[in-house]
Amino acid sequence: MKREFIGKVALVTGSSKGIGKDIAIGLANHGADVVVNYFSDKDGALDTKCKVEAFGRQCIAVRADVGRFDDVKNMYEITYAKFGRVDILINNSAVAIWKAFEDFSEDDWDSTLNTNLKSIFLCTQMALPSMKKNKGGVIINIGSMGGHAYMNYLVPYCTSKGGVNLITKSLAVELAKYNIRVNCVSPGTIAVARNFNLDPDYPENWFPFIPQGKIGMLKEVTDPVIFLCSKKALHITGQIIYIDGGTTCYIPMPESHHPKCVKRYRRKCL
Repeated sequence: MKREFIGKVALVTGSSKGIGKDIAIGLANHGADVVVNYFSDKDGALDTKCKVEAFGRQCIAVRADVGRFDDVKNMYEITYAKFGRVDILINNSAVAIWKAFEDFSEDDWDSTLNTNLKSIFLCTQMALPSMKKNKGGVIINIGSMGGHAYMNYLVPYCTSKGGVNLITKSLAVELAKYNIRVNCVSPGTIAVARNFNLDPDYPENWFPFIPQGKIGMLKEVTDPVIFLCSKKALHITGQIIYIDGGTTCYIPMPESHHPKCVKRYRRKCL
């Protein structure tokens, strides 16, 4: 699969840091030219650009609020002027605001849904002319285990990520006739700076909820994304793939529900 993406152009939203940055660099390592999107972290975007170019690939960094039509339109105009095409779209941009539901403002709601979900509508729609012209393409939406179930104080975020799951399935069906594959990769607890900054006891606080007993590394997200973009995944579309060490499969139960405890409880009842 090495260098498989020679001649391909990948646009990665939110690629100035974290998961998006690692995906952009990983795609370049496999031969893709890359469009690095950022909103506020210009220095991070330029660092990503340098790392992409270190693999001998072409790269541009474009500032855009991917939840705004005019910004996305401008980003694609710059992209098509430089490269003339988009073959791989990674919809990665996301924001999360932690509040009790009754404390969320309308602006909080709109900014979360626009960045996390509306951006997929805008970026995907503007990639379609190129993908259809070139008789195929790949779209990977970066979801979250928050799209599977509620996470504390993250109602708008979980709502948006639930929408990411369904837009993935919907687009996979509608765009299949154009040889465009659409999948969703949904990370759980991953070793990114944001998580460490939010919780001084991260990742230890999460270990009881992860069956594997460890957090994920960036490579463990990037490698599946690159696989899904490759020819080895030609028959995979419309899938939601959780990279969470088993978290979304696990329902924590009190120790009293251990079989030995249940037997003792039953004997007491009798």
